[in-house]
Amino acid sequence: MSPAETISRSFANLPGAIRAAFWLLTASIAFLLMMSLARRLAGDIDMRVIVFWRAAFGVVFMLPWLARRGLGVMKTEKIVSHFTRTVLAYGGMLCLFYAATMIPLADITAISFLRPILGSALAIVVLGEAALGRRWAATFAGFIGALIIVRPGLIEITTGVWIVLGAVLINAFYAILGKHLVRTDSPDAVAMYMMLFLTPISLAAALFAWQWPTGEQFLWLALFGALGTLSQRSLARAYHAADATVVMSFDFLRLPAAAVIGFILFAELPDVWVWLGGAVICASTVFIAHRESMAGKKAA
Repeated sequence: MSPAETISRSFANLPGAIRAAFWLLTASIAFLLMMSLARRLAGDIDMRVIVFWRAAFGVVFMLPWLARRGLGVMKTEKIVSHFTRTVLAYGGMLCLFYAATMIPLADITAISFLRPILGSALAIVVLGEAALGRRWAATFAGFIGALIIVRPGLIEITTGVWIVLGAVLINAFYAILGKHLVRTDSPDAVAMYMMLFLTPISLAAALFAWQWPTGEQFLWLALFGALGTLSQRSLARAYHAADATVVMSFDFLRLPAAAVIGFILFAELPDVWVWLGGAVICASTVFIAHRESMAGKKAA
């Protein structure tokens, strides 16, 4: 057995909650880097054009997987759900990319912590997942941490904040549809369908502001597409590994990642409230990871 196969098998034997946390953190870092690129490119290229190239390059990066697995892997009985999820993804993506040009990454991340609250409720009501006390406790603790950071009533509600709030609502439904799809379709097929639908949808909008990128911009857009593909495939794997309520509890891990990336790329230094709230959030994610691991071992 090769080292890669050994690592893959060992990873597959980890509890679902741990695997979900790993994939979600990977997806989050990739998406944060993608938002950073959106900020870099927004001054020269219209955001609708940027989203189109993100989708187009996403298809290109997924083609090797499709060639290796064959068209049979794309078989689905949920084509309408795939299309609906893509429309939601497009709206949420545009909102977050526009917001990235207006407010710091850490602020966007903190505000978007409202999504797990909506998503957990939707997962229990729509998907019929178990309403376990430990999951609600971890989600509530994480939400308290987010409130410490945001301090509602003490910060100005700018246009960027309202845009992020719109993205939060859209992405809550998007996440639930993702969990619904991976119950029957493979995570990679879910990501591929999104790219296939997103390309014509985003092209139709991009034509109203079309411009051809320069050579350097084209390379940045290729990286943009690669990060988007990594984010989507990792997110699908996270929802495949654990219940949506578990995955959304780990969603708070995005805050430390946003703080580090924002500081390195844009010299955005989070204040003490961000770190205090982050400590509460980290405690909640460690708690749910431990409890889910213990529950998995007991069930086995």
